[in-house]
Amino acid sequence: MILKYRLDEKRFMDDLALISSINYQNAKRNPLAQTRKWFMSLDQASTRGTETNPYIGGRLASSDCSQVTDGAVVVVLASKEFARRRGLVHKPVIKGYGHRTAPLLFDKKILENRESRYVLPWTRHTVVDAYHRSGLTVDDIDVFETHDCFTSSEYAAISAFGLSEPGKEFEAIESGMISFEGSKPVNPSGGLIGCGHPVGASGARMLLDCYKQVAGEAGDYQVPDARNAMMLNIGGSATTNYVYVVGTDK
Repeated sequence: MILKYRLDEKRFMDDLALISSINYQNAKRNPLAQTRKWFMSLDQASTRGTETNPYIGGRLASSDCSQVTDGAVVVVLASKEFARRRGLVHKPVIKGYGHRTAPLLFDKKILENRESRYVLPWTRHTVVDAYHRSGLTVDDIDVFETHDCFTSSEYAAISAFGLSEPGKEFEAIESGMISFEGSKPVNPSGGLIGCGHPVGASGARMLLDCYKQVAGEAGDYQVPDARNAMMLNIGGSATTNYVYVVGTDK
């Protein structure tokens, strides 16, 4: 949205390709993912402007974009008292949440954004709200699900989560931190790029995947020993931002 720090363009685009390939690879573990039988290697994602990976907008190619898909999800929320009466014990709970809105118009976003180190300061504030309400920090979160409508959106989310300082997102990507085997896996489900983007249901899907991770019910894409998960859902160029922390005390 606004230049906050300088990035080497080739490195930046290579890192976006790496994000794409991670999400496609993760999706192959998810039986509900749309792209589990699709081919998208790092080499393919890095080769933009070709017949099989055409540019979609600006420098972003097909590999950088989420897949519009069909999907439905139901999330049932219950109070502690209801859960107690029904004998629903040791179930994952929502430990914290955050919600922020930003100006709808681009020029007003730029004006409001002029003092922040973050490309999406409203997203960062939302994450911080969720950390405060949950009493947790980034060190306590074992797995993340983020709204990767585009690879660049996931790139910006990395510093918003606190996985890196602004301008240092490449460190989390290139070190393997956000990979499935990394210390802070992002989108083990495959995300919107690999799993699919059922517009209007994506946030609920991410909340469900966070539940499955901390409940130990994620199957082949289960992150070992996951106790706390964080999800970020954004809309309208971060005009709306929602974050939930789902966890268990096991």
